[in-house]
Amino acid sequence: MRKSNVQKATFAVGGIILFLVFFNYLGWLNFAKKSLRQIFIPFIRQSGEFSVKIKDDYEFFQNREQFFNAYRVAQLTLQKRDENEAKLKLLEEENMELKRMLNFKEKNKYEILLTKVIGNNLEGTEKTIIIDRGENEGIKIGDPAVIEEGILIGKVIKTEKDISIVRLLSDNQSKVATTIINREKSLGVVEGGYGLSVRMNFIPRNETVKIGDLVVTSGLEQDTPRGLLIGKVAAIENEAYQPFQQAILTPSADYTRFIYIGIVLRK
Repeated sequence: MRKSNVQKATFAVGGIILFLVFFNYLGWLNFAKKSLRQIFIPFIRQSGEFSVKIKDDYEFFQNREQFFNAYRVAQLTLQKRDENEAKLKLLEEENMELKRMLNFKEKNKYEILLTKVIGNNLEGTEKTIIIDRGENEGIKIGDPAVIEEGILIGKVIKTEKDISIVRLLSDNQSKVATTIINREKSLGVVEGGYGLSVRMNFIPRNETVKIGDLVVTSGLEQDTPRGLLIGKVAAIENEAYQPFQQAILTPSADYTRFIYIGIVLRK
């Protein structure tokens, strides 16, 4: 039975082939051949281009030394691009700082000396920075140091002819007379030495202090103008057995990141 089926299939295929050969001889299959050719030409072309590309890549990389040279060139190019991008971002950041400082200088009657940070000491509880201006430009011990549009970051504690040292508000020896922008205009003293935050002490217990209240300099110190921003109240400690309440502040400045600072010169 199986042999008979195979014979029938063979005769059928042979017959089809004979008919196709006969029809092709008469030219009746030309239209079908053109149609099939149009369908397969794009696939044949892409296959050829892919083969050529593989051959070209193989020929390009078969030389090991040329491959590593090309790799090093590409790596240096990417490195240079990253360096240029970093320099551009740094310049943009510096320009923004300068713009805010100049805006603050124009709006206020204070004489502001623009300086650049050239060193710092932020280890432990001692927090100081070194700036590139000193006695020759009129800087004195006690002069306030500000950034942006009037954010107090510290005071000058030492001067030389061409450099000065500024003690930041986060330093454990820092103390500044301040006031809270609340109904009572609560007075107190902001002190450092508490890590990333600073603390306002000696606030009268009967005065209302709220989280989010702004804290500024009070102007009660001879060398520090009133209204320089310090930060916001983040937490309040008001114990019944204590004569004063305290407020933990979130500073308005990041004490670890300065490029330019302004020194408020006293006349």
